[in-house]
Amino acid sequence: MRRAIPFAAAALTALAAWLSFGVIGIDTPAGARIAALPVDPLHIAIAVAAAAAVWWRTRESRRGAAAVLPLLLVLLPWLPFRVPAAFLAWSGALVTIVWLAVGATFASQRFDRRHMTIFVNRATMGMVATIAAVVFGLSAWALSAVIPGGDEPHYLVITQSLLYDGDLQIENNHARGDYHAYFAGELRPDVIRRGRNGQVYSIHAPGVSALVAPAFALGGYPAAVAFLVLVSAAAIALAWWLAARVTGSATAALFGVASVALSAPYLLHTFTVYPDGPASAVVLTGFWALLRTDWEKTDGGWRRWFLHGLALALLPWMHTRFAVLAGTLGGLVLVRLARTTNASGKGVAFLIAPALSAFAWVAFFVVVYGTPDPSAPYGGSIQSAFAYVPDGAGGLLFDQGFGLLATAPVLLFAFAGFTRARRLALEWLIVAIPYLLAVTSFAMWWAGWAAPARFFVPVLLPLAIPAAYAWQAIGDRATRATAVAALVVTCWITIVLVTGGGGRLAFHTRNEAGATAAPWLEWADPLVDLSSGLPAFVPLPAGTGLSSRVTAAKTGFVAVLPWAACLGIAWLGLRYAARRRLRDAGRLGAATTLAYGVAAMAAPSAVWALARAQPVTPGSGQMDVLRRAASGPVVSIDLERRRRISRDELPSRIRVAGVVPRPAGRGRLDRPLFSLARVPAGEYRVTARGSAAAGWLMTGIGNDQFALVSEPVSRYLAGVRVAFPVDVRAIVVRGDEDARQQVDTIEVAPVRVLRTREKLSDEVALHAVRYASATVFFLDDRSFPEPGAFWVGGGRRATIVVAPDRPGAVRFDVRNAPVENAVTIDAGALHRELRLAAGEAQQVEVPLDPARGAVLVRITSSTGFRPSAIDPKSRDGRFLGVMVRLE
Repeated sequence: MRRAIPFAAAALTALAAWLSFGVIGIDTPAGARIAALPVDPLHIAIAVAAAAAVWWRTRESRRGAAAVLPLLLVLLPWLPFRVPAAFLAWSGALVTIVWLAVGATFASQRFDRRHMTIFVNRATMGMVATIAAVVFGLSAWALSAVIPGGDEPHYLVITQSLLYDGDLQIENNHARGDYHAYFAGELRPDVIRRGRNGQVYSIHAPGVSALVAPAFALGGYPAAVAFLVLVSAAAIALAWWLAARVTGSATAALFGVASVALSAPYLLHTFTVYPDGPASAVVLTGFWALLRTDWEKTDGGWRRWFLHGLALALLPWMHTRFAVLAGTLGGLVLVRLARTTNASGKGVAFLIAPALSAFAWVAFFVVVYGTPDPSAPYGGSIQSAFAYVPDGAGGLLFDQGFGLLATAPVLLFAFAGFTRARRLALEWLIVAIPYLLAVTSFAMWWAGWAAPARFFVPVLLPLAIPAAYAWQAIGDRATRATAVAALVVTCWITIVLVTGGGGRLAFHTRNEAGATAAPWLEWADPLVDLSSGLPAFVPLPAGTGLSSRVTAAKTGFVAVLPWAACLGIAWLGLRYAARRRLRDAGRLGAATTLAYGVAAMAAPSAVWALARAQPVTPGSGQMDVLRRAASGPVVSIDLERRRRISRDELPSRIRVAGVVPRPAGRGRLDRPLFSLARVPAGEYRVTARGSAAAGWLMTGIGNDQFALVSEPVSRYLAGVRVAFPVDVRAIVVRGDEDARQQVDTIEVAPVRVLRTREKLSDEVALHAVRYASATVFFLDDRSFPEPGAFWVGGGRRATIVVAPDRPGAVRFDVRNAPVENAVTIDAGALHRELRLAAGEAQQVEVPLDPARGAVLVRITSSTGFRPSAIDPKSRDGRFLGVMVRLE
């Protein structure tokens, strides 16, 4: 038996690795699970290599084989009988966290803390700053496709106004399209009330815009991002130094700063042009000043206190809500200064900059708006009410998409660490509570299009100190393992938000269809509706008044309770087991992963039961099965019936049906009747079922006005076919009022799915437009589709796929913008370079790919124009290159 242990561990590893590459869908008619597992050499080799590594690691020290036991979680969705919905959660990307935990357990077995010595000196501080800068910089690079977004371009327009015009009047900057240097879309001034001189001033405070202005002047938006990364890295180094000095432990300080720096709420604000990241660094300097009062009992110098005051003086200029932080921190510092030597001199030095800044800040509003009221830019309406606080506070902490602890559970140890730093806890609460009351009473506490817990970030960095205290105070192995597990989960969530979904997971806003479904949860498992099993506090869009806030808070806190109970029970059980049987690191790590893995299944199961939710979402899982079957050699299995499914039989087992929503009250009438995301290339049949055949239905692939098929409902009752030569973002079915009232369900069934080698591209079509003689699929956002033609953006290279109705060549009528232009068209063997005069048109004949009946075309326009720059009456700020019309 002892000799068999390494082989058993290797076998479990190989099986788990192979299953991790597979996908599961639900056969809707029969309710059975359909599995698609790859059998190509690459995936088999990876599974074998993982097994060999485990066998080599455990062949001599068999006790370490326990580290692979958490891989049993990976097997749960694949059991050959009907399983609970919670088991299916381990069929998606969520399994990566199990592998991460197993890897961390193996690493801990070889880790000896006695050989790790960290010194509190400048070298270590520099190393911390360097590592932080690299992590933040790589994260910014990974998310470069989606930033700047939200309010970032508005802050950058203020920067451009300061640099180009020397003022804060932004109307001319928007009119010139200055923002096109970093933002592709159309950006209108974010203004509610004009200044007293009739000029347009942004509602956003100019502080962070002025802060990044020197860097922007040197290198544009990339330089501004690099500057913010350096500021954030320096702040992390300062946080580590403060934590190490107050705790006396450099190792504990590392845990403290890692808890903050690697959390998604902080990391995602280290490189975005928002005021919250820089404000967190300033607030940390305020807590540095509080600690300095203990360290400088006999020091009578005043220069450092002037700098501390200067830092706090910046806060109101970054955002009006930061005035609360400046006031409470400044008051605390003055109280603490009174106990030091030369208190009056230090106090005066500290107050000089804040006093001047406060006078200038109030004067700014008087000069620009004619009133000292800081809410003047918002027209006097700040949409706040203390009745919103329960929902806002719950959401800021626990909401699945925007909550601090939901996306960074390790920070729970920071709050626990306050028990060892009571004075720091009191001071942090004095600073944080008034500020958090202000932001949680705000109607949009989630901050619109934003990363998690944006409004919490300014008071986040000081939590590195109590987190270090918590690590230092942990006395039992189970709690320390729990802290490590919480840090691993926090890092995993951050990695997912930064790298998953092409950057669309990190920043989002509330779901217009109802309470927020965090995009990262939908991405993590397409088969199970994880979002309905976690707390959600964002109110319904149909009514964001008090009644909807009360409902959101109640449902949110009801979902918090099962999670708190299950995780607490797991911790107590782990402590009990660690005292008796879990003597080595391998067993303790495995038990920690299994305990919290079981808790993570029990908690959403309880929430689903309380909400009477349907946790299984078959549509996305079925599309994954089709996509995997088309990507290469696979074996498809009916898990319940334990039999293999042939490739020809597989499409007949896939049906995705959706109930047509009936609008109630003020519900949107333009919402799609049906939507199915991430559809692989192929041919599909769309069928409607209802009580009558009145009305029209339109099928397209995007959330826009274009439809590929528009037919009466009577045609859809018999089934309408749509074909896609490439993968598409979604199948979206819309309807008129008659169809909305009389169609009950819509079903999509695959007729044929294209293999990877049959597709023209691996990219996903974002839009598709049906023209007179062909359908054009747009694979990027560098084109502007219109009903009769499409524009290629100026200075861009757009990729499209053209699928004509009849075989043969496709003729393009290329009409240039009213400027000289160089246009390149590439399609297979065709390469045409056109030199076009202003307004000139030429025709280009593009041959089809005879095997696919379509053609992949890349069109490059070297320059372009903005209609708003030519016609003063036009509000079209797009940068257009050439117009293409299909003949």
